[in-house]
Amino acid sequence: MVVADGDLVKPENIKVTITKNALNFEWDKDQTDIGSPNDRTMILLYNKADRRFHTCYSGASRSELKDTFQMHPAHMKNKTYEVFLVFKDVLSDAVSKSVYCGKQYTQDIA
Repeated sequence: MVVADGDLVKPENIKVTITKNALNFEWDKDQTDIGSPNDRTMILLYNKADRRFHTCYSGASRSELKDTFQMHPAHMKNKTYEVFLVFKDVLSDAVSKSVYCGKQYTQDIA
């Protein structure tokens, strides 16, 4: 599934970890030096069972190499999300192709 398709350099080697009330993303530095360090992340989480999605349209910058997506505790208890990450140029609205980060199972982490 693709949620965005554009010409910006996409995020590479994304790692997702889950902590209390958050999904944490890390990605590798752009080796092509084509991607703007000021591009911002867009994150989409989709829960098919609940037919519910959560988004962040302007997250961390590409150069930070990490982002955190905070969630309400009620949305973190035993849910499965399809997760996508995209880079977006905030000045032109250009985007990268979305990267599927897999199914992430959240639990009530104390």
